[in-house]
Amino acid sequence: MAESPISSQSCHATLTESLASKDEQADLPWWKTTVIYQIYPRSFMDSNGDGIGDLRGIISRLDHFVYLGVETLWLSPFYKSPQADFGYDVSDYKDVDSIFGTLEDFRDLVKECKKRHLRLLIDFVPNHTSTEHEWFQRSLKKDGKYKDFYVWSDGKVLPDGSRARPNNWLSVFGGPAWTWSEERQQYYYHAFLPEQADLNFRNPDVVEEMSLTIRYWLDHGVDGFRVDAIANLYESENVFQDNPRSGKDVPSTEWEYLTAVHTDYLLPECQNLIMHWQKLFDDVQELDGRERFMVLEFYTDSKTRADMARYGAHPFNMDLVEKLSTPLSAKQMMGLIALEYTDKPPSYWPTFVVGNHDRKRVSTKFGSLYVNAFNLLLMALKGTPTTYYGEEIGMEDIHVDYEDTQDPWGRKAGPDRFLEFSRDFCRTPMQWTPDQNAGFTTAQKPWLPVSSDHTFRNVQNQKQDPNSHLNRYKDYVALRTRKAFKYGEIDLNCLLTDNVLSFLRFSGSERYLVAINFGQIDATNDFSVSPVNASTGTVVTDTAAASSELTKGQLIHLQELTLRAGEGVVIEL
Repeated sequence: MAESPISSQSCHATLTESLASKDEQADLPWWKTTVIYQIYPRSFMDSNGDGIGDLRGIISRLDHFVYLGVETLWLSPFYKSPQADFGYDVSDYKDVDSIFGTLEDFRDLVKECKKRHLRLLIDFVPNHTSTEHEWFQRSLKKDGKYKDFYVWSDGKVLPDGSRARPNNWLSVFGGPAWTWSEERQQYYYHAFLPEQADLNFRNPDVVEEMSLTIRYWLDHGVDGFRVDAIANLYESENVFQDNPRSGKDVPSTEWEYLTAVHTDYLLPECQNLIMHWQKLFDDVQELDGRERFMVLEFYTDSKTRADMARYGAHPFNMDLVEKLSTPLSAKQMMGLIALEYTDKPPSYWPTFVVGNHDRKRVSTKFGSLYVNAFNLLLMALKGTPTTYYGEEIGMEDIHVDYEDTQDPWGRKAGPDRFLEFSRDFCRTPMQWTPDQNAGFTTAQKPWLPVSSDHTFRNVQNQKQDPNSHLNRYKDYVALRTRKAFKYGEIDLNCLLTDNVLSFLRFSGSERYLVAINFGQIDATNDFSVSPVNASTGTVVTDTAAASSELTKGQLIHLQELTLRAGEGVVIEL
């Protein structure tokens, strides 16, 4: 059915900065033209049959990225750890946990990536360490410089002479954010689990140690870092201040019961720290000529992202992960997208994400019909896209019973509410083949169950089908080798309806129309009007909907173009 375009100034933007000359195009840093692929090591590929993915397993699957055309891998934590939070509780920043392999395995991974011209980003977890870390154990004993490596407090002295926590701050994982140490006779702060003690970044020795950690991995050949929990690095210096009530109807032990004004926002001190880390990158680049990239995990708004860019920070844009309502609205989506190109400083660069290891998968949130639509959108927008493993084959979340729940956040919420918090559902093993355990492991029981749909939803099967999610994803990545998508500009002032969004990508004489129907009904519209100004075009790629009448190479008329629900197309004008 035909739709009426919606005119909304807030949903439209034109990228005005021009990349006009070929010299400027050639000088774009690699991280602006790459595709980043997130690997969750526990779930990617198991090489030794223990049911847990490892570094050797990743090495064995590197040709998968060559096939896809993906050039940059991001590894979630593989450091030595008691695994209380699956590696985000680091006990040694300069070693590999034995479940993932050895330092020699990591060196081989770097070497094998370089053979295939793949770049490697690794997770950097600076906010906290495991309480088993040597630094924390020495801090417990008030040993030399380690005495104030963490956030310690005597707490409040009550009228009866006993002590209480210094404030009401809550852990992200639920419960008080302060834990009493009998050995030290003080409380220590932890934004997450009690086993994850927060470092004190107001201590210059902590800054120095973490800088040495960064330099250590740069010397091992990594191309950059994804920095975890950047908003948590600093707390209010006065710890005797309570966080106010949020007004949300949740149990008083859960983090959202309070508004974390003293603990979960980007304090000014963080700016200097990020600039300091970037200076480390710059110093190493002067030595070897290789530019490094640092991207930040930070769930925030467009204005804050722009402010961060003014001092060289590159936060992930999580809007398409956390802010989309259902059913999907093209108008809402375009509103979020347009923010990335409006009122931004010259240093700003969009870094779009549609899924990660903490959130439901696209196919589960919005339906498998929209998997290709989201993958196409991600690759066609101007900016750096990040793919979560399995999105290229349309993997779905699976149900894990409370008794089998591994995620500490889910376990802590209890059997009645674990479904709201557990992240196990989106962390299940990668589906490589239709064989037992999807070719992920030879173990009888992997660390999390394999989805029962692996018999048909797997890499091996989808490679054989030219219209599969996998091969369509490969097509979308290939778009980014074209000048208009790699270096060109974007114009969002195209047709926008409740269901359909569209935009132009162009560079010089190259022009492409991208149109996607995120609605639940078919839509017929006239795409030929300004700024397209063309009556025909040639299909470059599409989402291969079963009912589609579009085919690659087809010349189509734009005055009356029908897109089925979930269907998208890229048209060369």
